[in-house]
Amino acid sequence: MAGAPAESSTKHNRNPTGRNQHKDCPPKNDSHVTELLYDYQRREIFDKRKISKLLLEEHGIKLSESSVARRRRDLSLYASGVTTRQLPENVKRQLIYTQMARDTSKKLGPRMIKQLIARETGIHLTREYIRKEMLKQDPEGFASRDTSIKRAQTRNSEIEIAVNQLPVQYLT
Repeated sequence: MAGAPAESSTKHNRNPTGRNQHKDCPPKNDSHVTELLYDYQRREIFDKRKISKLLLEEHGIKLSESSVARRRRDLSLYASGVTTRQLPENVKRQLIYTQMARDTSKKLGPRMIKQLIARETGIHLTREYIRKEMLKQDPEGFASRDTSIKRAQTRNSEIEIAVNQLPVQYLT
């Protein structure tokens, strides 16, 4: 007898239309909000506070931070750390290798590869993971992009220019 009331209460929905005290909040199945959340994901905007603020400022949609987080979770929209942990290893590697294969001049670094993957697929991987995989796959190409060498060369050339501009009395 105790099981009967619980069973009947789960079948009865007292608010089937989803109307409640949050009259300004769009319904859960609003395709416009879903498109906007996917757009923010592509643009690498993950912070629920910022998304809530942008929805209100840009589109006049009032959606609380917790509602933004819940809808993103329902749509499986996660930031790079969660995606990198959850995605199978072979899928992550293939995404990186595909972008590396397109870059025949081997000029693109991890940050640019990350952005290209996100723009084309909507999948966000951590820059550190991309860096490690690029280093494993193509160490020579990775070394040719070493920014610390470029920075040192730039500093040396700046010092040479500054020294050449000094008056002769300071050089002796």
